[in-house]
Amino acid sequence: MTRSRSRTAVVAALLLALLVAPVAPAIGASATYVSITDATVTPGSPAPGDTVTVDATVRNLASSGSGFSIDYVRLLTDAGRVRGYAGDLGTLAPGSEIGVPLTTTFDSAGTYHLRVEAHGTTDTGEEKTVKYPVVVRVGERGPAVDVDVPNAVAGAASPVDVTVANGLDTAVRNVRVTLSGEGVRVVQPRRVAATVESGASETVTFDAIAADAGVHDLSATVHYSTSDADRETTYTVPVTFAPLREDVALTTERVGDGSALRVAVTNLGNAALRDVSIRGESERATVTGATLASVPAGETRTAVVNASGLSGETPVRVVASYDYGPDTRSGTVSADATVAANPGQIRLTGLALERENGDLHITGSASNVGLGAVDSVVVSVLPGEGVQPAYPGKEYFVGTVPESDFVSFDVYAATSANATSVPLEVTYLTDGARQTTTVEVPIDDARPATQPTESSDGGGGWLVPGLVGLLVVAGVAAAVYVGWTNYARGE
Repeated sequence: MTRSRSRTAVVAALLLALLVAPVAPAIGASATYVSITDATVTPGSPAPGDTVTVDATVRNLASSGSGFSIDYVRLLTDAGRVRGYAGDLGTLAPGSEIGVPLTTTFDSAGTYHLRVEAHGTTDTGEEKTVKYPVVVRVGERGPAVDVDVPNAVAGAASPVDVTVANGLDTAVRNVRVTLSGEGVRVVQPRRVAATVESGASETVTFDAIAADAGVHDLSATVHYSTSDADRETTYTVPVTFAPLREDVALTTERVGDGSALRVAVTNLGNAALRDVSIRGESERATVTGATLASVPAGETRTAVVNASGLSGETPVRVVASYDYGPDTRSGTVSADATVAANPGQIRLTGLALERENGDLHITGSASNVGLGAVDSVVVSVLPGEGVQPAYPGKEYFVGTVPESDFVSFDVYAATSANATSVPLEVTYLTDGARQTTTVEVPIDDARPATQPTESSDGGGGWLVPGLVGLLVVAGVAAAVYVGWTNYARGE
């Protein structure tokens, strides 16, 4: 009984102690979360002597348990040298921020690694320091430099354009541009741009060959002279070089009279083709060749090859061989085509015959039914049975007739009663060879010459004589009247 009462007393004492003991605060309930969220540099590309402003943003997060009193914000070098300072900035409540501008200058060009530090005290008296890295690149006070590589391909000569833009008030002279790169070989790495006037720009082009695909840094160094000193500036840019890709397409189109082919070489790869040679292969024809100096990436170049010794449709295989890449890699591409012998050819069409003063007047067209132009076309009337060439058109010089075109002509022939047709001879040149053909034009097709149209009532025969008679009678009557009048007056 006594032991039970003792245990009860001990438990009661422990519970009382727990109730009256102070409650400890939750861990982290008053923690302050302060950071520098950003730091921007103005101007972005300063020159030596320019005032550079670093705008730092100090923020007390909304989740902070107390305010943050900022003692100072400063800009430091890696060695700890102070380059900018701001103090007495007040207290940041949770969820608020403040922008702090820090200014400095740099005496020379280069890359400067700095940091921004913000130091302060929380509401609970805890001191805090937060930091933020800043990089400032100071360029030469002189021309601006830009590097552009529109088609960077590993293993090929990739054009690199370096532009020097002179924003100074005076011209810069003796401008020399040097290009270099890590893992990149530059063909003729030095160029001279001579003088760049104020407000003007000059662009020089290099060929850069990267050994491997991937990112390579290219550095363009510009040496120049001003009125007071010789200076230089360097601009470095990372360039991604793509793997070398070969892809060439070949197409053909029959042109002219069908015996020639227009060959199109299209470079679908990313490196220029060089020394392109085009040839034709055929067992039934002789085909000329052609060459192209180069075909840039993404472009098409054309050439024409001619075939001779043809007989009808003739198959031809067209082959193009080329070099590409820095180590004179070579490739070929081919396409099948057909050529045909279809030179210019004259056919007389639309022939018509008409009687004029006893002779035949023959009209028509010299039509070119071939695929090539013909020259020196002449249409003549040939003597024949009961037929002789007649004035004023024994022959007609047509001249040149383009492909699928025609030129009209007319000639005259004298015929006798026993003539049944008029022979016409056509001579012309096609592909430099003279051709002659003869066409017989049936006289049965001749129509009589057109006669004057007579009046439908048959009165047209006496109309003119009647008018003449009336005029004569009127004249006589007038003369009699005048004479009688004069007689009556006694004249």
